Amino acid sequence: MDKKCAGITKDVIDSFAVYLSEKGRSENTIKTYCGVIHTFSTWLETQGIDLTALTQEDVQRYIGYLESENRSVSTINKIYNTINTFAKSRNVPELTAQIKRSKTKIDYVAPEYLSEEEVTAILKKAKTDSNKRNKAILYVLLYTGVRVSELCTLNREDVKLNHKSQTGQVIVKHAESKNERIIPLSKELVHTLHDYLSSRYDEQEALFVSNYQKRIAARTVQHMLKEEYGVYPHKLRHTFCYDLVRKGVDLSIVAQLSGHSDINVTKQYLVDVDDQDHVG
Repeated sequence: MDKKCAGITKDVIDSFAVYLSEKGRSENTIKTYCGVIHTFSTWLETQGIDLTALTQEDVQRYIGYLESENRSVSTINKIYNTINTFAKSRNVPELTAQIKRSKTKIDYVAPEYLSEEEVTAILKKAKTDSNKRNKAILYVLLYTGVRVSELCTLNREDVKLNHKSQTGQVIVKHAESKNERIIPLSKELVHTLHDYLSSRYDEQEALFVSNYQKRIAARTVQHMLKEEYGVYPHKLRHTFCYDLVRKGVDLSIVAQLSGHSDINVTKQYLVDVDDQDHVG
């Protein structure tokens, strides 16, 4: 591949990394996803195909190649899902539509989540945090399971609090589908949000603002959580989902609360729950 093509490919993958970052993915996830696309691009080069001129047929042939190499079901699923995300980032979701995979068994791998001891340690640290915004961000992510991208788009009006009865809810709106979901708030979260909002004297509509009084960015949230609490947003979301499943909440409700459009995504959290049941 000549230098010009190599430069274009690098730009495409760099653009993908930015897209993932804006979606709130962790640094490790971004590195993994971009590595998958880089490997895919290298394979395309052997076929005389450029990453920017990708077709549905190319994706299908690559999946076929992976199957011929006897890759595991979980590996092929992860690669397919990454290419699917890449296609969405390029605004060409049709690239991965109707892709056939002969290995149809789904090999679920539970996402990483915080242990009860880790949650206790993080909350203990949060209670001593003098920054009410940072504490509120941590609590919202942990106790509502919203994506960091969703957290950043929340407005004050999306949060309904009744401090007297210690009840509340947050309305998460999906800009693309115009759908919304309502998540009930725990007493501790109601108190934390009330305490945070009571300290706000600006007129910004955003629920969370940066130090420059602008709507907070996903990258800022990621950096803060990593520096202050040593955790990534997605791990807090996974902890929320896993905790609901562990408590026996119906999967359809977990999917609804977490905003999963495919309940198979929710089923991933059953893996460790089943394992614990077997151990017990």
